[in-house]
Amino acid sequence: MNLDDTYVRTLERYPTMSADEQATVAARFARTRDPSDADRLMLGNLRLVVKIARELGPHRSDLMDLVQEGNAGLMHAIRRFDPSRGVKLTTYAAWWIRACIMRHIMATSRMVSMASTREGRRRFFDRTLPGPDRSLDAPVRRDDGDDSIRARVDLIADDDANRPDVRCEEGEYKQRVHDAFAAFPPTLDDRGRGILEMRLLPDKPARLADVGKRFAVSGERIRQLEFRVRSDLRAFVARSLEGGEPAAA
Repeated sequence: MNLDDTYVRTLERYPTMSADEQATVAARFARTRDPSDADRLMLGNLRLVVKIARELGPHRSDLMDLVQEGNAGLMHAIRRFDPSRGVKLTTYAAWWIRACIMRHIMATSRMVSMASTREGRRRFFDRTLPGPDRSLDAPVRRDDGDDSIRARVDLIADDDANRPDVRCEEGEYKQRVHDAFAAFPPTLDDRGRGILEMRLLPDKPARLADVGKRFAVSGERIRQLEFRVRSDLRAFVARSLEGGEPAAA
């Protein structure tokens, strides 16, 4: 995976920030909301985003896509960061960067594989899949006597190998993908639904020739239509996820 040359030059132009400088700028931004401080924090942590993107998608060719998603998570973290909670910005930002990158990977890589097993499809279409995990933003109390209310993500330890932020985000996002997937078949014509049911959903897809006989076309034509259905499915789910709810059928 390689970075865009222009982006590499950007990284070279803006070095990482020292811990003291970052703490100072973050505290000042929390008080003043000065956009120039937000920009400095953003530019000073670009390498952190690249590092996490490489860790989460080591075999993917779309590194810049992962970096862009991670940058969105970084900006979200900067805007929400509260230095009075005693958490370092880099620790706090890392969870949001990972969550945004994982959400992108799920949206682009696991559209059809969500229904890749017979039991999974049965539970999916019976609407018996588990609901989404609780949000990272849910207010919680510490169990150490501190009565202050904090967001769950702010209490996550930096060395937690289970990465609960990713589990929560993945659970919520997976449910949204399932909902979007369920809303997709009604948007297809009979032939499109047939290809979805015979070629994309089964554990053992039907032969192209057999599907072609059902619809009185060649196997090659079915292959072309299957590619279109797969592309339409990805686009449909992507639109649904961007809007926060399944796209209209």
